[in-house]
Amino acid sequence: MRLLHWCTLQPQGSDPLAAIRFAAPVRISSIRIFPDGAHPFANAPDIVAETDPKAFYLDLFLNAHPIPQADAKDRPRVPNALVPTLIAYAGGQVDFAVDMGPEYATRLMILKGKFNRLSIAIYGHMVSDTPPPTEKYEARPLPSIDPVPLSKAIDPSTSSDPTLLAQRLLALLPDAPPLPLVVRLMFCLKPTNDDWELPDFPYLYADLESLAEGAQDIEFINDLLSRPVQDEATEEELETFAARVADCISSPKDSNDAYQIARLFSISACQHPGLARALLHHLDIESLFTAQNVDEETLLCLLEAASNVDIARRMNTEGFLFTLRQVQENHKADTLTQAAARRLSTRITDWQCFEDALTNTTRGNFAQSWNMLQDIGRLEPSMAIWLESVIHHEDMVAKLAKIPVQGSLLSHYPLHAHDKADIPSHDAFITLVRAFIGVASVLAVWAWTDSLGNDACREHASAVIHLWQGVDGYREIVNHLLLLRQLTRRLGWISSDNELPRQSAILAEKIICELAKDPRAVLNPELIETILTLKPKLTFITEFELLSMRKVALVSEDGLPAAVEELMFSSDHPLSLRRLRTLRVSMAIVKRELDSPKGEWKTLESFWEEGSPGIVACLIDILSGVSGDLNGNFALYPPPPMNHLLTEQLFLTADDLLQLITQLTPVYTPTSRAMRKLVIATADIFACTHTASTQFSPTTRAARSAQGTRQTCLDLADTLSTAGVVAEPGRAGAEVVFCALLQHAGHCRDRDPALHAQHVFDLIDHILPEPNAILYDEGEPSHWVTSVLPNVLEELRLFLHLFDPEHKGHVVKRLIRLDDGVLGIGEWLLTEELKDMTRTIENLAEHSRREEYRLVLQYQITRCLQFVLCLARSVSSSSKWCMDAIAGTPDLSLALNDGLMALLDGQYTSKYFHELVLLLAPSAGTFDPGLQFTILLAALRVSRAITDTHTLIGSISKLLAALPPTVISPEPLRVEIGPALSALATHEMDSNIARSTLSVLEWLSSQSDSKWTVLSGIPPPLHSSLFSTLQASLPTDEHPTLTTLQSILTFDENDHLPPPSTALPDTLKLSIHDIDALMREAIPTPTTPHNGAKTPDILGVVISPPTAILRSQVPTTGLTKTYVNNDFRQLRQTPSARQNTSRLPSMHGALN
Repeated sequence: MRLLHWCTLQPQGSDPLAAIRFAAPVRISSIRIFPDGAHPFANAPDIVAETDPKAFYLDLFLNAHPIPQADAKDRPRVPNALVPTLIAYAGGQVDFAVDMGPEYATRLMILKGKFNRLSIAIYGHMVSDTPPPTEKYEARPLPSIDPVPLSKAIDPSTSSDPTLLAQRLLALLPDAPPLPLVVRLMFCLKPTNDDWELPDFPYLYADLESLAEGAQDIEFINDLLSRPVQDEATEEELETFAARVADCISSPKDSNDAYQIARLFSISACQHPGLARALLHHLDIESLFTAQNVDEETLLCLLEAASNVDIARRMNTEGFLFTLRQVQENHKADTLTQAAARRLSTRITDWQCFEDALTNTTRGNFAQSWNMLQDIGRLEPSMAIWLESVIHHEDMVAKLAKIPVQGSLLSHYPLHAHDKADIPSHDAFITLVRAFIGVASVLAVWAWTDSLGNDACREHASAVIHLWQGVDGYREIVNHLLLLRQLTRRLGWISSDNELPRQSAILAEKIICELAKDPRAVLNPELIETILTLKPKLTFITEFELLSMRKVALVSEDGLPAAVEELMFSSDHPLSLRRLRTLRVSMAIVKRELDSPKGEWKTLESFWEEGSPGIVACLIDILSGVSGDLNGNFALYPPPPMNHLLTEQLFLTADDLLQLITQLTPVYTPTSRAMRKLVIATADIFACTHTASTQFSPTTRAARSAQGTRQTCLDLADTLSTAGVVAEPGRAGAEVVFCALLQHAGHCRDRDPALHAQHVFDLIDHILPEPNAILYDEGEPSHWVTSVLPNVLEELRLFLHLFDPEHKGHVVKRLIRLDDGVLGIGEWLLTEELKDMTRTIENLAEHSRREEYRLVLQYQITRCLQFVLCLARSVSSSSKWCMDAIAGTPDLSLALNDGLMALLDGQYTSKYFHELVLLLAPSAGTFDPGLQFTILLAALRVSRAITDTHTLIGSISKLLAALPPTVISPEPLRVEIGPALSALATHEMDSNIARSTLSVLEWLSSQSDSKWTVLSGIPPPLHSSLFSTLQASLPTDEHPTLTTLQSILTFDENDHLPPPSTALPDTLKLSIHDIDALMREAIPTPTTPHNGAKTPDILGVVISPPTAILRSQVPTTGLTKTYVNNDFRQLRQTPSARQNTSRLPSMHGALN
């Protein structure tokens, strides 16, 4: 980007117009306006900007000049079209970004506005009329962008005094009042219009001395305290006033008296901290309020008062809490009164929890304490009273000041997203509390400056608020507190005064625009009214954005019927940003309705009226569409340019849908088909969240939203897999979920198949339960063992084929622990794996296979051996189970026997085969005799390839001695035993190996058949060397036996040595051409079908259309004809033989 043009414009003629013509097409990227007196260029200090007036609107028109594309055949025609836009210049040096897109440039810029002079610089680059040459693509790493931390000056979470920023903003005002006074006036006491006009305002204080002893009623006292109490009031003065108040108050006779007393506590809660303590000293809350004299309004006043720490402490007594329980359990009390009593009781206990969380660094209930702050932030008086307590109460200020600052809010994010608090530590909680205090204080100052009409201070406060809306962690706090009735209305008032552009109005529009992106915020009636009252001409919000905001506001205003209609509306895909926001607001409305009394029935009724079979089925259909859109964004094929804002909204929409479905599923369980569709969509979204975490920077909002959606996917999978969810009679929901995931692992939907399978694996690993006391209550096995696993065995076997031995072994081990011997699922899976290995070896015997295909099969054998070893190794948790299963399961024993024998017959060798034999040989004594003999042969084979034969030769001698003669096959044993002895002759022996070898030789000599004494596969020199080595290793008392054996055992020189072995590969490497050739082998060559007897179409007479329908109504001349009136009716009577059959009927004149 470079400077294209600089000038100072003046309107020409009677119309306020100015124009800039470029010598060549340009693509503008930025327009910069300089204030009067500014020096735009450091290298040219003599150039001074001249812009007058200081603020104005500027209509900008750009000539649309199409740019020839590289693949275009014809030169594009240049239209005489002007593209309009609006610039609101509010003073200062301002940059306005221009996005012209790659298809267009401009040669003319026209400016229209009420300006006298305008200093403007235009930045961009030149564009050529000739098509650009196609550039060769070069892969380059994406730049790493680190987030810029907030300055400590505007980051209250890093300050020991979170109100410091608010105090500095307040200091910009002349004769600014203290912050506690501002908080009281703006949110609690709310001075009258007459008070605002008084010269001493805001320093108008309550005259406590005007209350005479016993002379006034409670209403007078409340009116007296409607003005603030001076902070300089002494404790003695406050005690005297409280005593006089106590004299004026008698026991309340009815709810009206109780309300006035509750209002007294509510007003005093935001005043000087000593006032509440003095009143509590003279008034007994337990005796003043009973279950008979409190109603909803009284309890709401007490709820506000309970935001004060001293009042909450005094209410936290068994007697008062018992009164609240009585109200909640009173069937005569209305629902709203019971709800108010419940909220008050919760706030009292939450205050105790909050105070504990401030100092308890390890066991504080941080989530519950944060929930209290969120509840307090929903009402202006509650928020202000709590804020007064933490910034003005000596005890609370001291507690917070003692806690050292530990990092910023951003370092602990995400802590709270989508109503799910996750506060892992005390440091994170304190950081959140400080941020909450800082934001609430700045908002109080912002409201104060707006009331005074001081635009400069309001602009600074608005800038800070808008900046926080773009910072993770602060965004949620700011948006939550901006929904307070007064603050939302002020946004509308500030943005409505647009006669001349003001920076504070521009910032207000930006704040509203950002706030409207939160669907829960749009449910706020004040925000709805604010959005609907926005009228052009706006300084920041575009016409498209305004239409989108009005759409969601109208849906929210219409309520549940409009939300259901939007959810039922069939949308085209991919979904637009506006449609996604509308869906999110609609779901927020439905969720709010479901949480209200009798809201569930109203919601279902609305869906039935719209013709929906059910709310869950409708939500699943929407989720499936959102899943498809996300899949398209992360496809392996060249996807469209990534729109991060759209991707973020897709993840947030999916998260809202998943949360709502999770809430409804336990009651409205979907059918098996719908549940399967839901699981597949959830698995795809879960996979996309992982992909987003690798493609996006962790600090981007798209990555944050993907992270939250990932956890919601896991929550839904847990809900569907619980024992109480039944998809249909006799079929548990866990079975549908498990089966759908097993089958979907191989269907990646254009995404990376390996990553997709891994992500589905993670989901399955998450939902598989671990055996515990809950699963096996009263000795009964889990519903997974009795109802789920027996019905998905084949799907499970195919699923495991997709993974490497480590992942496969992990799943099987979990299933073994879960099964606990009930089904024997581990034994079955291991048996099937060994059968597959045997079949693979048999396929290798076919010599017609390509060499690459044989290599793939050999590697498959290696993976089978690795899987068996994963279960059998001594370090594995399943090693004992594996040996017991082989010994106690006939099918498994037979499959292992067949597999080992196939490896021996095929002369295959591998380090994993050697390791498996070394593991099996010592434990073979408990196996089936036939398997023992096969292990013996394998051990003899392996002993030729390893150097450390100490354990193995001992196992061989034991097996020989223990085997019954009926299972021993002489010829294979002779073939293996000779080369094994030959290998032993080449190594040094210790006494143990020598004794085991001597036992083998003695066994051979003891056999009745003379063939056993003739050794094969051992050369003569090694025959002599064997006995020499044995003689050197054995004690002298064994030498006579050795000499006898040497004379008995001979060798056969005519026997051939064993054939060469084939080493199985440890890894597999194939070129892309080899993979392509292997894939094409499975494609049959197309051939012409053979002529044969054709089966007559017995339905042909019924379903074949009349000949006339497929023929044109035009006469056989073939000439085109225009039909009028009843020409078609006449032609229908024409015999089919005379009608032209070359084309379909003409429609010319059909409607005349």
